[in-house]
Amino acid sequence: MQQDKSGNAPQDTPPGDVSPDSQDRIQDFMNRHGGPGSPRRQSTDPSGYRGWYEIYAADGYRLRCDWSRLGGRQELKFSEIGPHKTEGASDSPA
Repeated sequence: MQQDKSGNAPQDTPPGDVSPDSQDRIQDFMNRHGGPGSPRRQSTDPSGYRGWYEIYAADGYRLRCDWSRLGGRQELKFSEIGPHKTEGASDSPA
């Protein structure tokens, strides 16, 4: 997968970028977390059928959208990830 850390949308826009529900979700996330932070990161597999992007807020939270499409069907999964938490990390102390 290739990553684009420029913050620019890819030429073949991921499904989560064009859905009105997604735009509302992103706006709500930004409102709750103090506005935009670091530039967006994203990756799309070479086939263009699945990928992800993350939008960063000023307070360190990130909104991740894992997306896939097959024919006319699109699936989006949004996750809010707190500051300094890595994916797959446990919330319980070691």
